[in-house]
Amino acid sequence: RVPMKDLKRIAKATGASIQTSLADFSGEESFDSSMLGTAEEVYEDLIRDDRVIILKGCKTTAASTVLLRGPNEMMCDEMSRSFHDAVCVVKRTLESSAVVP
Repeated sequence: RVPMKDLKRIAKATGASIQTSLADFSGEESFDSSMLGTAEEVYEDLIRDDRVIILKGCKTTAASTVLLRGPNEMMCDEMSRSFHDAVCVVKRTLESSAVVP
């Protein structure tokens, strides 16, 4: 099963709507094609021991993923905190439109 968090991310990136069942109120199976999202390319790739789904050319191009790899969990946690800090600095700079030299 796919975690709901992942389904929501894919739906947001592709412009799709999550449909948990094909049954309508009368019990018949139906499908509305307007619920589908779009992506230019979708494929499964193997990164180390993990299989990941790669979506390219999605409707919402603002979404992206950064994979952090390190020798141990502690190092990965530190990289994650540092990356988060760097993204926050860029966000604040863009919001304020000012930089102190």
